[in-house]
Amino acid sequence: MNRRSVPVREEIRALHAYRLEPENAPSLRAKLDFNESPFDVPEEIRAEVLSRLAAKRWGRYPEFGAPRLKKAIADAIGRRPEEIVVGNGSGEVLLAAVSVFAGGGSLVLPTPTFSLYGQIGAIAAARVVDVPRAGADFELVEEALLAAAAQPGAVPLVCSPNNPTGGVVRREFLERLLEAAPVVLLDQAYVDFAAPGDDALAVLDERPNLVIFRTLSKAYAAAGFRIGYAVATPELAREIEKAVLPFSVDLAAEELAVAVLAHPEVARAHVGRIVAERGRVVEALLAAGCLVASSSANFLFVRPPDGQAVRVRRELLDRGILVRDMTAAAPGRLRVSIGSPAENDYFLEALLEVL
Repeated sequence: MNRRSVPVREEIRALHAYRLEPENAPSLRAKLDFNESPFDVPEEIRAEVLSRLAAKRWGRYPEFGAPRLKKAIADAIGRRPEEIVVGNGSGEVLLAAVSVFAGGGSLVLPTPTFSLYGQIGAIAAARVVDVPRAGADFELVEEALLAAAAQPGAVPLVCSPNNPTGGVVRREFLERLLEAAPVVLLDQAYVDFAAPGDDALAVLDERPNLVIFRTLSKAYAAAGFRIGYAVATPELAREIEKAVLPFSVDLAAEELAVAVLAHPEVARAHVGRIVAERGRVVEALLAAGCLVASSSANFLFVRPPDGQAVRVRRELLDRGILVRDMTAAAPGRLRVSIGSPAENDYFLEALLEVL
């Protein structure tokens, strides 16, 4: 039989898939490696969601276009439903937007940033252009990013607060970037943990070339249900929606999203506790001699005193503490999610032993 090679695009062959190896902690005491909420959806909201699901016909598709979910999101953030695009996590909506705006062109990334962006760019047939961050806090090199974003066919994708560094984009610079690029993609998955002035939603009213991405995984503690969305002008939202597969948000995810969005006080309380713990953990890390980047997110970018991030992570794992080794993106750095007070205490106690 004549065997022919399977035609796979070269950029996909060269791509390293987003994988997670199972961790073998002897007895897990603190899971601080994935920027998840240390809290969960309250029991009364869970019961409400389960009751609604029990009354539905599971053999039917969700309502086409998810109008109820779009309205719930729009009401929660003060926008219009026609400005909302929903998806199975913000990653799906990001892939759709990158495919629409950067496919065949270039995706400009200030690095280090969320590693999934590079994979999204490759899948969307966009050439990825890295613009390295600089300094101890890995801040944006603004002029270099502006120059890269101004090139023909270039689309900048900026995470603010940035994963993994925790820094935010200055409003003044965002305005300049919007002047330089035909469209700007702004991932604000962690903006609930930042200062109110870092929320870019108000910019949409004056800048129709801005697309903002959000998730319910972090502040709303709904990571297990995969709900993300984009906010853009109705014109851009319609274009993005063409690249999102139908019925991507299932019945359960929609019901949970509608329920948690109806109780914003729960998310605000969780965020307040996480931000308070963030300050406490930063003080303890600095006292231990660590270098900690300024963070507006629910995680910290940490350099141990000796810079031996691989060793420190391994020895923390031996003590039942999971943190993220960021060596591939930033040698000597760890990313540590803010957990519950007890988890943070376990982490700090174990870290002092390791150091």
